[in-house]
Amino acid sequence: MPRINRFVLALTAFVVLGVAAMPAHADIVYIGPFVVQPSGQGVVPTVLTLQHAGNNSTEAGSVIRSGGNDVLTGDAVAGVNSKTILFSSLNTSAANLGIFLDIVEPGNDGALVLTSLVLTAYTNSGTVLGTFNCPGCSALPLTETPGAGGGRSDQVFGLNAAQAAQLQALANANADLRLGLAASFSGIAGGPEQFFFGSRNVPQTPIPEPATMLLLGTGLAGVAAKVRRRKASK
Repeated sequence: MPRINRFVLALTAFVVLGVAAMPAHADIVYIGPFVVQPSGQGVVPTVLTLQHAGNNSTEAGSVIRSGGNDVLTGDAVAGVNSKTILFSSLNTSAANLGIFLDIVEPGNDGALVLTSLVLTAYTNSGTVLGTFNCPGCSALPLTETPGAGGGRSDQVFGLNAAQAAQLQALANANADLRLGLAASFSGIAGGPEQFFFGSRNVPQTPIPEPATMLLLGTGLAGVAAKVRRRKASK
């Protein structure tokens, strides 16, 4: 065999073996607005809640697994608000895994900017098995879904087929696999912002259109007025 061919084969084998030995690294993808209700603590698997302190216009924090315990950093809110989640408890596949975001910001726009989002897979003891980054989240403007209000998701992120396959393989090989999350925002005026896990293979919660809400309010006002007139006539 010519020397150059042996060199190419050896180099190819080295690259393949090197990639296979590396921890899993993949990208989170932004899917778009997605409304699911409810998203309150204790109702869904809330993984990370961020609340900025003082007059800061930024939020940043994480929940990680270390030494068999959850460790919070930055603006992560303690208690049931921020905790790693056992993947098997989600009753969904990695392909359908959704990272849901509930935005709680004042004003009419409810706007903020997501500056980072990282999903990390751990063993129960805290060994990092894989890290999933979001390159498209370095300056991603997001808003609350009009009419959704607090307690409902506004946006959702997920993994594409190849990335989901990596996470699913890790879950299949590690029954105790847990998921942690890190995130940061700018343009914050209120909060808290809450992330929770769930299946994207669920119907969205319908949000009434403003015109529908107006008609409903007008109808209720009419009923109330009619009741008052009846009482006055007695």
